[in-house]
Amino acid sequence: MTQKSIAIVGGGIVGATAAYYLARQGYQPVLYDWGQGQATKAAAGIINPWFSLRRNQAWFQLVAHGAEFYRQFMEDLKQDGYPHQAIFQVDGALMIRHSDKGYARDLKQAQEKLPLWPAIGQVKTVKARDYFPFLKDDLKATYVEGGGRVDGEQLIRILHRAIQDLGGTIHYQAVNLNQRNNGLEIQVEGQSKTYDQVLLAVGAWLPILLEPLNYQVKIHPQKGQLYIIQDANFKNQHWPVVMPPGLGDIIPFNDGRIIIGATHEEDQAYNLDPDLSQLEALRQHVSQIAPDLAAYPIQTYKVGTRAQSQDYSVVLGQVPGLNQVWTVSGLGSSGLTSGPYLGYQWAKLVSQGKWDIDTTAYPIEAYIQKL
Repeated sequence: MTQKSIAIVGGGIVGATAAYYLARQGYQPVLYDWGQGQATKAAAGIINPWFSLRRNQAWFQLVAHGAEFYRQFMEDLKQDGYPHQAIFQVDGALMIRHSDKGYARDLKQAQEKLPLWPAIGQVKTVKARDYFPFLKDDLKATYVEGGGRVDGEQLIRILHRAIQDLGGTIHYQAVNLNQRNNGLEIQVEGQSKTYDQVLLAVGAWLPILLEPLNYQVKIHPQKGQLYIIQDANFKNQHWPVVMPPGLGDIIPFNDGRIIIGATHEEDQAYNLDPDLSQLEALRQHVSQIAPDLAAYPIQTYKVGTRAQSQDYSVVLGQVPGLNQVWTVSGLGSSGLTSGPYLGYQWAKLVSQGKWDIDTTAYPIEAYIQKL
C-alpha cells in the first residue's frame, strides 16, 4: 500500500507538532518553514487557560484540551529521548484580580471545572508575595497549582530535530501555491509538487499565501513584543507565573530568566521592528505590581506576529474549494496553549480519518471565502 504524501506549510507550533506526530507514526511528512516573524519562536506562553473571562466556548474547549494535552506531549518527547524539562514547567500561576469578587469567582469556577480538567490542581486565594517575592506586599492572588509555562523557541527547536530524526523532511524556504483542479500544488524555487494531504499552518501569513488563489481571508496580524531580564539569583526558584490584569505577564524560568510580556499591537501589520516605547509601557505596567522587578535592566527582547481573526475566534477546517487542504489559524495569544493539541489532532485526522474536534463549532466559511 502506498503511503500518503503529506505536506505541512508552516513550522510553528501547529505545523511542527503535526509533523512530529505523523513522523512518530511512520509517515514521512514534508514541512516547509519560512520562519519569518514566527510567533512561536518569539513567545513564552502561560498555560493556565481555565479562568479566562472569554465567553467563547468553542475557543475554551481548545485551550482547555490543550492544557491537558501538554502532559501527554511532554511524555511522548521524553519517551522518544528528547530533552523536555526546559520546555514545559509546572510551578503554578498567580492571577491578580481587581476585587474580592474576582477571587470568589475563581474559586467557584475551580469547583465546577476541576472534575473535567484535572490538570487545574489545587486552587486557593493567597498572599501573592509569599509565592513571588517581587510583588507588592498588599497584593492577593488566586493560586492555580496546575498553571505552567512553555518556552516556544526551545519547543520548536526540539520538534524540528525530532521530525527529521523520525524520517520527516524540513525545507526552510518560502512557498507559493497554485490551484490544480480542486487540489493544491506547492511551488518552491520553480519546482512544483502535489500531495495527498496538506496543512496550511502559517498563522498570520495565511491571507498572503491564499491571495494568489483568489481567496479572501479574514485574519490579520497582531504584533507581540516581550522583554527578558536575567539574574543568577533567579535560577531554580520555581516561582509561579504571574498574570496581572491587562498587559505585563511575568514568566519566570528556572534557568535564571524572567520574561515580561507581551504586547498586543493591532496596527503594525507585519512590522517586526522593536518599538522601545511599547517595551517601556510593559515595564511601567509591571512597576505597578512589582516595582523592584521593573528596575532590572532589559537583557534582550523578542518580536513576533500572531494570527488574529476578526472576532478572536479560531479558524480551522478544510479550506473551501480545496480538497484535502486544511488550515489552522487565528489562535492569537493562546497559540502556545491550543497549538500542540490542534497539530496532534490534525495528525490523528490524517492517520485515522477522524479527529476529536467538532468542526461545526468553527465555521471556516465565515473567515475564508473564494472570490
